[in-house]
Amino acid sequence: MRSTLKTITFTAIALSLAAGGAFAADRHEPPSGRVQTHDHDTTDPQASSQYMPALLYKPRLNQVLIGLRSADEKIQQDEAMQRLSASAARKLESETGSIHSQAMAAANSHDGMIPNATYQRLKGEIRKLDQDIARLS
Repeated sequence: MRSTLKTITFTAIALSLAAGGAFAADRHEPPSGRVQTHDHDTTDPQASSQYMPALLYKPRLNQVLIGLRSADEKIQQDEAMQRLSASAARKLESETGSIHSQAMAAANSHDGMIPNATYQRLKGEIRKLDQDIARLS
């Protein structure tokens, strides 16, 4: 009895400390480029260059992603309406994923931008994907 009571007591204390710590913790915010200390406020030049917001991509990447989203919606609609077989839909979705990964790799290696040659190639692949969706449905 005494061992069970100890276990319950220690478990309750541990859980209350963990929950209290979670509620007391400040919200995590990404660095703003400023380092604040108790003595004074200084600018950290590396902090502003290290962090890039996730949605700070350029218009070419946005256009590619919009085209891929549209193609993916067409695939899902055609599959739901039984105009595409499940295997054809998976094949088309894998092509969509391949184009998406190529676009993101190009954007990540060029600071969010896609070079013109890569952009034209990706747009051509999206056009071919749209043609394949129409052909298979």
